[in-house]
This record gives sequence, C-alpha cells and structure tokens, in this order.
Amino acid sequence: MPPSQPPTPSSQAPAPAAVSNVPFVNRRDPPPYRKLNASETARYELGMAVFNTQFVVAGTAGAGRRDGVGPLFNAASCDECHNNGARGRGLTEDGPLPPSLVIQLAEPSPGNPHDPPGDPVYGRVLNTLSLEGLPPEGVATVHYESFSGRYPDGSPWSLRVPQYRLTQLRYGLLSPHTIVKPRLAPALFGVGLLDAADGAKEQSSHGRFGWQASAVSIRDQTARAFAREMGLTSSDIQHDDCTATQTTCLKQPNGGTPEVSAELFDAVLTFQRWLAVPASPTPQARSGTFVQLGCAECHRAERSIKLSDSGGQPVEAVIAPYTDLRLHDLGDGLADQTVAGKRVATKWRTAPLWGLGYRMSLESHPTFLHDGRARSAEEAILWHDGEAASARDHFERLPAAERTALLHWLETL
Repeated sequence: MPPSQPPTPSSQAPAPAAVSNVPFVNRRDPPPYRKLNASETARYELGMAVFNTQFVVAGTAGAGRRDGVGPLFNAASCDECHNNGARGRGLTEDGPLPPSLVIQLAEPSPGNPHDPPGDPVYGRVLNTLSLEGLPPEGVATVHYESFSGRYPDGSPWSLRVPQYRLTQLRYGLLSPHTIVKPRLAPALFGVGLLDAADGAKEQSSHGRFGWQASAVSIRDQTARAFAREMGLTSSDIQHDDCTATQTTCLKQPNGGTPEVSAELFDAVLTFQRWLAVPASPTPQARSGTFVQLGCAECHRAERSIKLSDSGGQPVEAVIAPYTDLRLHDLGDGLADQTVAGKRVATKWRTAPLWGLGYRMSLESHPTFLHDGRARSAEEAILWHDGEAASARDHFERLPAAERTALLHWLETL
C-alpha cells in the first residue's frame, strides 16, 4: 500500500500554471490560448471575422455595417497590416512603404507622452490612400544606405540605415517641428496575456502597447488604428484623422456614428485578447548565453499573470514573453527625427520575443525592429546601443560559434 501524501497546508497556494504557446496548425485560423466554451468561441470567431473584414466606402449598397472607410486611410482591414495576427514586414530594398509600415506624425509634447498632437495639417498618420475624387496625403518611400564593420574576431557585419522621404504632399508643407515616426504593425500574438501581466501600472508614465508603449490598453491601441489608419470612428475615438485644414476631407459622408459599432469593436478586442502565441516548430531549452550577456535583464523570460477561466474564476499563471514591458533608451542610431532632421530622444518598449521561431519558419526574408531596418536577429542586436550597449558589446566579443548558437536559439522561441 503506497504511503499517504502529507496534506498541502491551506496557506500554501498551488503553483501557477504555465500558459503554453499553441501550435498554429492553420495559420489562417489562429487559435486562442486556451479552450473556449461555446459562447466564447462564437465571440472569438466573430472578432476574427471583423478583423478580416474589408471595410468599404460609406453608402456602398449592401455593405451593411462594414462601410465608412476613409476618407483618408492606409488600409481597409485590420488583417492587411496584421496578417493573421502577425507583425508587418519591412522592405528588403528601396521603394514605397507597404501598408503595414506607416508614418506616424507627432508634435513634441513632453506633457502628453501617451498621445501627442499630430502635424497641424496632416494629423497623426500620413495617409497614403484616399477615396475616389480626394487626393491622398502623400507618398512615403525609403532609401537604405549601408555601413559595415567587423567583430573582434575579424568576422564581417553589415547594417543598413533607412532614409525616409515624404513626397507629393497634397495639402501643403509639414511643420519642420513634426516628428516623423516610421512604425511597423506589431504582432498581436499574446497581447491579451500581456494585458493581464502583473505590474500593469508599475510605470504610470507610459502604457504597455506599441513600439513606444504609448497605448495604455488593447482597446486604446485598436481605437487609434481604426481612426487614424483606416478612417473608421468608434465610440472611443469619434473622429478620423482629417484635420481642420483638410476641408474636403471633412465634408465626405460617413458610415454612421460611430462607423464601427460597439458590438463589432468589442468583438475585435475579444479576438485579440484570446489570441494565442504560436509555438515554435523547434523549441529548445533556455540559453545560458542569453542570460550571461545581459539580454535577459530587459527581455525577461517569465511574467506572472492573472486570468479568468471559462467559468469566470480567477487563475494564477505564468507566461514566457521575453519582455519587461518597460521603456529603454537604445541610443541615437534608432532615434526618430523631425522633418527638419533634428534627432529626438527616443525610448523603446522591450519587444516580446515569443513566437519568433514560428515567424522565422514562415519568412524567407524577415525584418526586425520598429521600422524593419534589421534583416536578421543579428542585425537587430547590433543596433542596440544606449542602455543595451553592454549586452551588445558582450555579444560582439563572443566566439563566432557561440554567436551563431545564440542566434539559432533565438529562432526557436
């Protein structure tokens, strides 16, 4: 007869369960991070459908609740920039920017870090598309200049520096003080889990979503994208990105007030909140080198979260996003610039690394960082400066075989 187990003390809570990344069997049908009941499944699938919906011009016959896009915009659906929940892809060569790489515009505003004012004429996003009969705001292109160097062991490396040009500006000049902020659409995998992480308000000076943690919640980030990149109003942001000087834009018909109903808006939020993180095809144990270099000080492997199960009961859990969700100065090389060419002090939220293995298994030419300038994880590391200079220096001094091993490990996250 097996010995009896000692009782668990009532004061000792069970260890939090780990929330695992989920295999994406069909990437066009991304799964939730946990099993949903019938009601939850219906809401999740509605959100996915709205996420994939192509919104059309106000007044389009038979459009139902999917009209109102524009008048000025960059994309007509969420999926166009976040394909199946993934991040946007940067360019591999010079040319016009794709819809998933937008030019955000902002006036310097130290007193409003979450949502600074946009350019007086062009608003908060340069909209490169428009409805028929209305000129788009302009064209954004990028030209890359390369520079190279060598590791201490003599191995060569090369980086590219993007030079952005905003041309064919149809509504006048941009303010020379306006900050030009190229931004790739971030991945949405696991954003609901990040939203549930402990310490959500540990830094009241910023939010936790977006490349610079400027959005305070998933809802905030979604409302901004609808209004400023798709020209769709919601109860949260009841105006698009047309400015007072764009009188023709202001006179265009809308698709209702608001254009995205509360039901559809909440459905998109539900889809994002339950969206899983894709499991790596080749997972591996944690890398000691990653910790030794100091990378893990910002790219923290684990975070505690508090969730609700399908019955609404609170659940303690642990996730492995590889981020501290904090802002860090990564040096002048990654700083934004004003229209006049002045560099602006720029801090970046530590990018989550989870799902990187899945991404690398799909993309033959991946791009990294906020504007896709880095063509590999190696280049992304070499761009790290400022607070991350020490970790980058340690990476550079690794023997070539250890550098390669670390880069291969990152591709398994």
